Amino acid sequence: MKNKILLSVFVLFLTTFYSLQAQNKIEVSSKQVYSLLQKDSKYIVLDVRSAEEYIGGHIKGAKNIDIRQPEAFSKIDKLNRTAKYIVYCRTNHRSGIAVTHMMQSGFKTIYQMMDGFPGWEGNNLPVQK
Repeated sequence: MKNKILLSVFVLFLTTFYSLQAQNKIEVSSKQVYSLLQKDSKYIVLDVRSAEEYIGGHIKGAKNIDIRQPEAFSKIDKLNRTAKYIVYCRTNHRSGIAVTHMMQSGFKTIYQMMDGFPGWEGNNLPVQK
């Protein structure tokens, strides 16, 4: 009986520990994002602004999922949870909503660009239109 209780506590501990490890949000600046993208092309960049904002200029290769659209979360849920993501918007409010959802959905590694697209442009980093 005692062994079963200890085993249950141990399993619960491991499950909690794994759950905490699986949700990794890293706050970064646009300059850090640029450096990450230069070093590793495997990052998936998510622009969670409106389609109009995206068309006006975005990070090269960014996938646009407008977080304010009803189907946004279902689109995010179809993404590979083990890939590394960089998420941005204009002010970090919408990206915060997306990142929170991604963390709750079990995505492993998520970078949130805290200075948003204005920071990207303000640092004269390359913009795709």
